Amino acid sequence: MKAAVIEHYGSPDEFKIKQLPTPQIENGQILVENKASSVNPIDTIVRQGKTMLVTGLIGDQLLGSDFSGVVIESKSNLFKPGDEVFGLNPAVKGGSYAEHIVADESNAALKPANLSFTQAAVLPLVSLTAWQGLVTEGKIKPGDYVLITGCTGGVGLAAVQIAKTFDAIVTGTCSAKNAEFARSIGVDHVVIYDQDQIAGNTKFDLIFDASGHFTIDDMKINLTEQAMFVSTKGGTDSLKGAIDAVMDLAFEKRMKIVMMKPNRQDLNTISQLAESGKLKAYIAQTFPLEALAQAHQIMQDGGFTGKIAVEIGA
Repeated sequence: MKAAVIEHYGSPDEFKIKQLPTPQIENGQILVENKASSVNPIDTIVRQGKTMLVTGLIGDQLLGSDFSGVVIESKSNLFKPGDEVFGLNPAVKGGSYAEHIVADESNAALKPANLSFTQAAVLPLVSLTAWQGLVTEGKIKPGDYVLITGCTGGVGLAAVQIAKTFDAIVTGTCSAKNAEFARSIGVDHVVIYDQDQIAGNTKFDLIFDASGHFTIDDMKINLTEQAMFVSTKGGTDSLKGAIDAVMDLAFEKRMKIVMMKPNRQDLNTISQLAESGKLKAYIAQTFPLEALAQAHQIMQDGGFTGKIAVEIGA
């Protein structure tokens, strides 16, 4: 099978296209003919070797988290050959930058029928992070006043759409060039992060720091008495972020860190939201697998809105 692998940690140029043996599945797993994937910040972190203590590097390393494709072999009671699925593998083990991937049944769900494989492939990691941040950790309630930082990034876009399914009143931070786009996806009040400040008397029932750039100390003044501050910091941000988050948690019980976990029930919910039109896939650029290095470079450079998609066999 064709795959994009790295032999050494480093720059995006480390990616090489190689032919690898088709992986074998075990009980509770499926073999997927992978049609598409995407690039997430965690994928660039792994590629740079910032998780070496976790991943190691023995031989060719196959990166990538999100996948979308067709089941061609199954040892699962939940899926059968021919099923169109999407999902994600843990980033530090990964393996979605390939024509065939193995997935645990708990890491996959039926693909939204109204989405292409490419559209579906950009949803799993960011949508699960947003869902688990807002719902699992943040306990969002109908009509809540919610602040979402980085509202036009991958996680932020998903978070805005999920929050609106709860009829939340959403304030979002973004750059000036993305302000109109933010309003178009449902943000009620836009804050330009390098021009505006959130007034101290503005209170929120839930603050979701999708950007991972803030601490609870930055936002305390804007929390209502029972409000939660939920951050992606320490999730896909960095090892230092994880350490800082633990230190914060030692003193602040109203802060939660969303450490996204693959979850089939949550994936099913994401699929249903997408099929109902309440959760849309926003793709900034799409690249073939052979141009994965360019896709990773754009992710590192930033400045785009939405997700970077990678087509493998779509």
